[in-house]
Amino acid sequence: MKGIIYHGQHDFRVEEVADPAIQHPHDAIVRVEETAICGSDLHLWHGESLPVDGFAMGHEFGGIVEDVGSAVAHFRKGDRVVVSCTAGCGHCSFCSRKLYGGCTTLAPAGPYTNVFGNPLLPGGQAEGVRVPWADINLFRVPESLGLEQALFVTDILPTGTMGAELAEVGFGDVVVVFGCGPVGTFAQRASQIRGAAAVVAVDLHEGRLARAKERGCIPVNPSREDLKERVLELTHGEGADAAVEAVGVPALVRDAIDVVRHGGRVSVVGVIPADEVPLPIMSGVMAKNMTLRAGLVTPQNHVQSLLPLIEQGRLDPTEIITHRMPLCDGVKGYEVFAAREEDVLKVVLTP
Repeated sequence: MKGIIYHGQHDFRVEEVADPAIQHPHDAIVRVEETAICGSDLHLWHGESLPVDGFAMGHEFGGIVEDVGSAVAHFRKGDRVVVSCTAGCGHCSFCSRKLYGGCTTLAPAGPYTNVFGNPLLPGGQAEGVRVPWADINLFRVPESLGLEQALFVTDILPTGTMGAELAEVGFGDVVVVFGCGPVGTFAQRASQIRGAAAVVAVDLHEGRLARAKERGCIPVNPSREDLKERVLELTHGEGADAAVEAVGVPALVRDAIDVVRHGGRVSVVGVIPADEVPLPIMSGVMAKNMTLRAGLVTPQNHVQSLLPLIEQGRLDPTEIITHRMPLCDGVKGYEVFAAREEDVLKVVLTP
């Protein structure tokens, strides 16, 4: 099969690799029909080359079940499915508490190793993929939806939703969302659905801010106006009730802490590769009696509540798609996305 194969920094190639095969009774093989390039894929594109290469990229994908292992109970060949980006076994101590990101069965080498698109778990930017523990990590797409409509429940739609959830966004809140990319867009949408009175969308990209304004947000470009002053104006001098960092930039975590009020809530769902992020603990977090929460997404906890919102028309995840390409042009998709050319927001690939 063909796939977008990792060979190092800025070196992804469309190549032929071995077809996936059942390795465990709980496995399924999925023929990929739609896959996408995620912002977190760019960490591998831009980052230092890994000591291991030759694996397929990608963790946002869906398609048709081609084969299942003997222990798979809920899926059969021909089922139309999407796949959770984070794979869990469903049985270990963490999975039993719905903390699939910490699955001790599939992530023995540490964080991220149970996210598709790494040497231990080849990804879905390919014509086919092996999905371990299929009953936990596959989700059937409702007949009323196209696969593209359901594609983003694999990662970024649950991530944005989790951002609003961790920040405890509620009715009447003023919320600041840092970032108008895919995750930021969905954090804005989730905040609106949860009843926010105002959502302030923060970005440096005017095109993305224009889209945020169209979806009912208050756009702010901090290079052109003072974000904190704008928030204080909107909140009668108190500060925002909640803030969501959806970019993955350490400095924005500090900015999020700075713009919330006393007793405010901040969530961090943008992927920050750095282990150390300097924070104003006393003057910011403690003195404000605020709550700071962060986490990597576990789509399994959100898919079943998000699909009905899409079916009802309350969410249209396809609003973020700006580029559609065949898989064979996937490297070009990475180049465009990494350089933010052509007003790109989301690239979807079709094998």
